[in-house]
Amino acid sequence: MPSKYKVLLVGSGALGVVAAYTLEYNGFAEVTVVVRSGYKKASTEGYKIDSIQFGKIESWKPSRVVPNVEEAIANGEVYDYIFTSVKNLPDSPTPCEQILEPVLKANTKATVILCQNGLDIEKPFLEKFPGHVILSCVSLIGCTNIDCVVNQMTPDNVQIGVFENPTIKDKEEAERKLDEFISIYKMENGKNVVKKDVNPRLTRWQKLVYNAAINTSTALTDLDCSRAAMAGCKESIWRPIMREIYAIAKSDGYILPPDLEENMLRISDGLFYTPSMLVDVRLNRMVEVEVIVGNPLRIAQRNGVDAPHLSMTYHLLKMVQFRIMEKQKIITVDDSVREFKNPDAQDNVL
Repeated sequence: MPSKYKVLLVGSGALGVVAAYTLEYNGFAEVTVVVRSGYKKASTEGYKIDSIQFGKIESWKPSRVVPNVEEAIANGEVYDYIFTSVKNLPDSPTPCEQILEPVLKANTKATVILCQNGLDIEKPFLEKFPGHVILSCVSLIGCTNIDCVVNQMTPDNVQIGVFENPTIKDKEEAERKLDEFISIYKMENGKNVVKKDVNPRLTRWQKLVYNAAINTSTALTDLDCSRAAMAGCKESIWRPIMREIYAIAKSDGYILPPDLEENMLRISDGLFYTPSMLVDVRLNRMVEVEVIVGNPLRIAQRNGVDAPHLSMTYHLLKMVQFRIMEKQKIITVDDSVREFKNPDAQDNVL
């Protein structure tokens, strides 16, 4: 065991900051954090953290803060783990695998940890970076990061497993890397929950029960969870979408626990919690519409599962995404052109 593992963490949202703090708090890792937005403040003032898990920290900085992955490897740095909690946006100009390409090409033995929402997120990595061990990390945590102020309302609860990976010949090595990371992330005092995930795809379907219904609808309505529930959405919107996820998962070979639906319907009761997608919309940032809604819908289409509520949610979020991308000048619209051509015609089949 090395004196300290070298971890590169890409994605300095609330979840990423909590993960970086946990790794350094445990004392087994030296963390370099890539901060693409808010780099100046993070690198000079650090993060103010108010955490149910760690208490109040007025100013904290990881071992190293860099503005991009290129800077993280500028001096030939070698990392044991690449932990990414950056938003997974395959419809953006720089999808996640493109962001990580420089560091993964320079660190051919690094293990990749995808701590992100959604389904089928590993597939671009399997294709682009064969031979890397790729771990799935599914987090259930209530936390926000706004302008380097992190509020953690619920304890960190993660499940970490090995994505099925035909490009890896040594399956035992993949399991060893999994056990190793769990050992450096799990806190001895039990303040976080870290479980070994023997079926990552099932776990991701389970989290989609929440994300596809609650994360999406709060973003569309600009209401936090409790206010959305007060408005009557549990039975009219959340439950129907959840049941569609159950049906699509079953068509994919995964039976979800019967009590999960009720648990997810109640999980945010009384918290007035703002889910990640709503935070992104309020901050005019792109949302994870494709990995949370688009990919399950494509599975539904292939397997002949009817999902009208999820389909409507998807197309409404695509409109929100269009608005955000136009505001960010990722796309431009020439108002003088009267003839309309659909640039995304393949989505019309959903």
